[in-house]
Amino acid sequence: MPKKLNMKERYSAKLYDLWASFYDHTFGQLVHSRQKHAVKQIRPKPGEFILDIGVGTGMTLPHYPKNCTVVGMDLSGGMLEKAAEKIQENNLTHCSLVQGDAMFPPFAPQSFDHIIITHTISVVSEPAKLLRWAETLIKPTGRIVILNHFQSANPFIGWWEHILNPFFLKIGWRSDLPLDECLEDSKLHTLYHYKISLFDFWQIVVLSPTNRHDPEDEHAPQSQSSALSDSQISPSIN
Repeated sequence: MPKKLNMKERYSAKLYDLWASFYDHTFGQLVHSRQKHAVKQIRPKPGEFILDIGVGTGMTLPHYPKNCTVVGMDLSGGMLEKAAEKIQENNLTHCSLVQGDAMFPPFAPQSFDHIIITHTISVVSEPAKLLRWAETLIKPTGRIVILNHFQSANPFIGWWEHILNPFFLKIGWRSDLPLDECLEDSKLHTLYHYKISLFDFWQIVVLSPTNRHDPEDEHAPQSQSSALSDSQISPSIN
């Protein structure tokens, strides 16, 4: 385990070590189809490098094309053991794993073409700091794809998410994290974000260092919203 972890990261690492043995059969069953959706939004080209922050048990790894290089990073050694098993069982030779703290990722600036962050930004102690790090690690033409639950902009639902947050913190993540809090002090542009169904609890958010849209964005999923600027994201109620 990386040294000098703060209390939140240390607690999370130990908690997810416990989760590791049954994660795929519980929470993993809820998010599997969404992970596949999220990976598709990267649209990687052959030879590109992808960083998967919070790779967990490696459920996303089989969805990456084999003509790319994928590095999966997680703080939990227990989760990484499960991910390593998937790499071996599925012959995912294009994938490798690193144990690291998302608050201090052990990579040089612009090391990756794309970054994906699944179910991690509401786990870390400083979500905005994680995105600022990701912004430095990605190349200017790349994408950052986030799959996560964010606090609802609906005042009633958002209130309940805030009330229930102490319980969710005990099992490892925040239920009242608004998307705009994650984007504080960030220069990233929101290309689009959406839910795979109207009443889904999770969103897929696609960000980029530039406001350059891929022609395929015209056909991006529309169930939540598309091609929004950062200032157009509806604020959540705390």
